[in-house]
Amino acid sequence: MYLLDLLLADYVSAFIQWGFLMAFLYSLVSGINKADKSLIYIAAIMICSYTFSDLLPILNNIYLDWILYDLLTIALLIAAILISYVLTSTASNYIILGLFVNACLTLAIYYDLYVLNNIDEWWLWSVYSIGVNVIDLLMIAVLFINKDFLGLIKLKRFIFNRNVLQQNQIDH
Repeated sequence: MYLLDLLLADYVSAFIQWGFLMAFLYSLVSGINKADKSLIYIAAIMICSYTFSDLLPILNNIYLDWILYDLLTIALLIAAILISYVLTSTASNYIILGLFVNACLTLAIYYDLYVLNNIDEWWLWSVYSIGVNVIDLLMIAVLFINKDFLGLIKLKRFIFNRNVLQQNQIDH
């Protein structure tokens, strides 16, 4: 069963990389005559990150490598936004949030496996396995459609506008 899990993990990893490659190629073709090349840059950063994380291990632990690559990718995306290569968009927000959640889930699994030395499967392992892959698919999808299909941007605006309104009421 363990060998089957490893083979399946390789296929899922290849499928996710293929999805980011297709998103990059799609954004390249659809954005060739547009002034805003943000989706092309985001997709290029994502395909490079996911490919390098499989090919270039940095640390001696795959989970720590994935966390590091996620955090480096977030930093690179934020830097690209700050120097105006990438405009803040639905895709950039979803990608940054997705990478952050993936890093948190991976950190939880690393802590469970290597710090607590847990060898008994429990619900966190299923949440991690399903969650990381679903988030990867959502990040691929947002690169194709660049729409707030989960309503996360609306939720962010609601929360932050509500906090601003409450702060203004306290100040007056």
